[in-house]
Amino acid sequence: MYKTFFNWAFSGNIKEPIPKGENIPDILSYKSPIHATFLLKTFVNNAKLNYYLNKYLNNIGIRYIDKKDLFFFIKQCIIDFKVKRKDIHYTSWTRQSALYNKIDNKFPLLKKDEILLFCEQIDKSDDKESIYRSLGIDKKEFKKKKTKKRTVTKIRAKEFIAQHFGIT
Repeated sequence: MYKTFFNWAFSGNIKEPIPKGENIPDILSYKSPIHATFLLKTFVNNAKLNYYLNKYLNNIGIRYIDKKDLFFFIKQCIIDFKVKRKDIHYTSWTRQSALYNKIDNKFPLLKKDEILLFCEQIDKSDDKESIYRSLGIDKKEFKKKKTKKRTVTKIRAKEFIAQHFGIT
């Protein structure tokens, strides 16, 4: 998906439509990993474009711009600011789990990739539960408390008034 987007963005033809097709993932869908924040992070290495994007787009308003319009705007910025492919900055994002955080705290000298590999090996191992338990990550099972059922008795209005109110 990233390759498709960047091939389109760096083609140099502003009138070229955004690629779609059976074999091409939908770049404009709401589930697409290419979104406004990703685009702002991508051009960090190009100082002039980064300053321009931070000045005019780096606020909550960027979330309300239509994705198609934003993509064409970024394509025009790439052409205007003469951005090269080598100027793209890529930051990998990984979902962090409780195991990752525990290992990171216990062994601060390990690199992120090493910790991820270590976590994968732990998840694949047969002793996964004992390792989780030893790190204090084991899932505790909670039992629901059963409540007593209340019996509802039907009372007529005359009986209710007689029980709760006195006549003077």
